[in-house]
Amino acid sequence: MTEPIRAEYVTDVPYVRAFEGDLSPQRLRLVAALNGSTPPPPDGFAYCELGCAHGDTTATLAAAHPRARFVGVDLNPVHIASATRLATTGQLANLRFVERDFEALREEPVPELDFIAAHGVLSWVGPNKRRAVLGFASEKLKPGGLLYVSYNALPGWAPLEPLRQLIAGRAAIADGDSLARARAGVEFAKLLRDRGAQYFATNPSARAMLAEIDGLGLAYVAHEYLHAHWVPMYFAELAREAAANDLYFVGQLPLYLNYRDLAIPERLAEVFAGPLDRVAFESLKDFAINESFRRDVFVKGRAPRSEEATKAYLDAGLFGAPLKGGRIPREVKLPHHTLQFVGPVFDALVPALEAEALSVADLVGRPELASYGAARVRDAVMRLALAEAIEPMLEPTRAVAAPADAMYRLPSVYNEAALEGAVTSDGPLVLASTAAGTGVELAPIEAVALFLLTHVAPLSREEWVRARCGRDSFRLAIDGRAIHGKGEQVRVILSELGRFSAARLPRLVELGVVARA
Repeated sequence: MTEPIRAEYVTDVPYVRAFEGDLSPQRLRLVAALNGSTPPPPDGFAYCELGCAHGDTTATLAAAHPRARFVGVDLNPVHIASATRLATTGQLANLRFVERDFEALREEPVPELDFIAAHGVLSWVGPNKRRAVLGFASEKLKPGGLLYVSYNALPGWAPLEPLRQLIAGRAAIADGDSLARARAGVEFAKLLRDRGAQYFATNPSARAMLAEIDGLGLAYVAHEYLHAHWVPMYFAELAREAAANDLYFVGQLPLYLNYRDLAIPERLAEVFAGPLDRVAFESLKDFAINESFRRDVFVKGRAPRSEEATKAYLDAGLFGAPLKGGRIPREVKLPHHTLQFVGPVFDALVPALEAEALSVADLVGRPELASYGAARVRDAVMRLALAEAIEPMLEPTRAVAAPADAMYRLPSVYNEAALEGAVTSDGPLVLASTAAGTGVELAPIEAVALFLLTHVAPLSREEWVRARCGRDSFRLAIDGRAIHGKGEQVRVILSELGRFSAARLPRLVELGVVARA
């Protein structure tokens, strides 16, 4: 591979590790279905992630869908090596990773695909690579297949582009690797801010972004700001390029943005009351809400769209309570509206979905909901889904008891390997759920609690905690705050063990992530 190709990317610094739940096939199917498009199959599909980095998302999804096939693509050899170790350790026979530039993808024997995902990468590549991504999707996606792309969007990024130019310009004349140059760029920007530079004085969004950078880390800055190409886009521009490749906008995440009455501030509702096609509406909506990062889904081919496709999906698809906690909120606050789920139909619907994953057809068959009829129950389920108050599920689930004084295990080899790695680090843990078809994230302190429940006998747990805490090598943090001292660490872990056992363990058992030993 030639150096000019690599020169367009930051390859000397690995990207930050993360799981992106929006890339889940079940969420992408939901976007398509709520917009009237028949989605690809829920299982047994073929999936490719472009720009997969360390492979955390692709590997977790592969573990959650053992009957599907996955391919992860990235140019950075460090990323591919890390991702391949992840797949090998987790014994993921349905996943492979490929070190490849987007422009050379057609040389790779990739099967026809149902899903392609590219998180963030379109903002970091030049026009040739962007055309290569869209061309690959056009060539490899099956008719009705879905392409997910997320990218820095205009007009929201307009006031921030000078900040990127400031950091990149100072980094360009600094010595060292990309991390050192990113540090020099950020420190110079902070110096200008602190000395009262007019750009920061009159640009609050730039001040806010510079403050946020501290939490994101220098690796993020290097990849977000220092690529040779950095191209925030207007939606209409991308939609035109996609349509030229037989890819047509079907919807976006978050789900509420697909509904005019929820996406637009009420004070602007009258302005958007006229007839607008979807592309025109999306383009103008971005100005109404000052969109800075879009998560768009495109479909291959001009597949027909209808309310019947949405009905068929809702009638047959399973839905359950949120993955974290298992409780369905009765109120969801959106940026410009509040959704309330009150009234008799929700009084019957919410407890049913908290108890087990059900379809609309299942719900209508229940005595407490039969009198409302399919249309009303379907509408209530759709409202809960678009507010992300419930989750699409791949397999039936049922609430179960999970006593804290029992011994548990992780049925998945991938999850077991992920847990063992998380206990020795201070990063979050993401475990694959075959029931939900996605990953479930646990905080570092929750990883310690889960390790105790799955690796230490009930009567030995407190002894294990006391023996481990206080060591120089043992790090413990909650919400980024380090917990020091043996006594405080012991107290925090034992307290968390009780909370976790009561609040999260039963849901993890229900989702098939954890099982009784």
